[in-house]
Amino acid sequence: MRASILLLIAFLAGGLAMAQTNDTIASGSTEHAKHPFKSSLANMHTLATPSVSESSLRHGIHHLILNVDASAFFYDIENAMPFAKGFTITGFRMAPTLNYGINHRSRLRAGMNLTLFAGMDSLYSVRPILSLIYMPTRWLLITAGTINGGYHHDLGLPAYDPARWITNPVENGLQIETDTRFWNSDTWLDWEHYLKPWTPDQERFTMGSRHEFSVFRSYQQYKSSSWAMPMSGPCINYRQYTDKVWELSIPMHFLASHRGGEVKTIDTNTVTTFNERLGLRLRYQRSNHTSGSSHRLQLDMPFYFYHLEDSHLDNGGKGLYPSLRYEFSHNNPNEQRGWCLHTTAGFWHGDHYFSHLGAPQFFSANSYSLQHLHTSATLNEDLRNMITADIAFEHEFHDLKLGIQLNAFYDLTLHKADYIFAFYMRFGGDFVIF
Repeated sequence: MRASILLLIAFLAGGLAMAQTNDTIASGSTEHAKHPFKSSLANMHTLATPSVSESSLRHGIHHLILNVDASAFFYDIENAMPFAKGFTITGFRMAPTLNYGINHRSRLRAGMNLTLFAGMDSLYSVRPILSLIYMPTRWLLITAGTINGGYHHDLGLPAYDPARWITNPVENGLQIETDTRFWNSDTWLDWEHYLKPWTPDQERFTMGSRHEFSVFRSYQQYKSSSWAMPMSGPCINYRQYTDKVWELSIPMHFLASHRGGEVKTIDTNTVTTFNERLGLRLRYQRSNHTSGSSHRLQLDMPFYFYHLEDSHLDNGGKGLYPSLRYEFSHNNPNEQRGWCLHTTAGFWHGDHYFSHLGAPQFFSANSYSLQHLHTSATLNEDLRNMITADIAFEHEFHDLKLGIQLNAFYDLTLHKADYIFAFYMRFGGDFVIF
């Protein structure tokens, strides 16, 4: 009960703080210059769904639009470390939705999410999609019902397992997003399981709040170009008019996963796990608008924290994950195609760390996590030192995108490595019905 009250207060406080922000921060033709890094790394991913834009709401007034979102994927995890078992999933997802523009600030969305795993005699999941989307100002977006989840939350591997995009395709609840010159945020409540009164079960929900504050930015406008690059692409947001950009920001997030309920009949512990992240991020980007190419370098220094509401179950833990990311992208606006190559190298030091939503490669063996790891209870590696690396190639041609990605994790204590190989294709398009 105490955890639920704290989560509700934090959620309402976040919404109140958003409502008090100056609405004139981003205005006029200078908006793009003020947002050189408007899209997070997560939104560059082919499987991430961008937020509804002000222009799409304005152009969809009193129109009924069919949006088709179809994805095919192959996801293979080869695990040698004892923290989780490997598995392979190949399948297809279709999420058609009907979108009606109520006015220039709001939209009604209704549809279905269908997921098929190869080798199953029936669909893996059939989930309805129902949303009301409201943008009271150009920097604030409120979504009630089916929210924009998965990669969109931009939590990082220690706090978000990419496999959840496949196994947990739909998040429902409430979401508040902001996007200003100095502040980008995503605050959401995902109610995972409703508890009927007096049933032998537990309610489950997750609340998260991710923020990124820009503390320093230096940029130069490209002088010889007068045309705007297209508004979508495989990797970066091409609405940029800058040649060189430096930015220092403070990313942070808060996660709470609750398992409990006041009207349950089973005698089990009410458990709430908390995960936080706080760090620094330095980014540099150099773009050539004539050739359509861009180089991007990013250094992250985040600290991750984990603890439980009931300290008798576990004393919690922490982790440090410095990483360096490089990305090269090329875009051909005339043919509406583009591609990018990005790679990341990092070092993970974990001390009793655990996350309900995180990738198991980053977990430590502690008294609580051992209850949730698919391995032997004799596992005793509570301190983790691990080198991580990934490389990915993504390509877009009109409305069709494809990507191939390889992740590697090498444990310096166990001298063992885990690998993740992924291939995905995605088609998305809007068709006006009337």
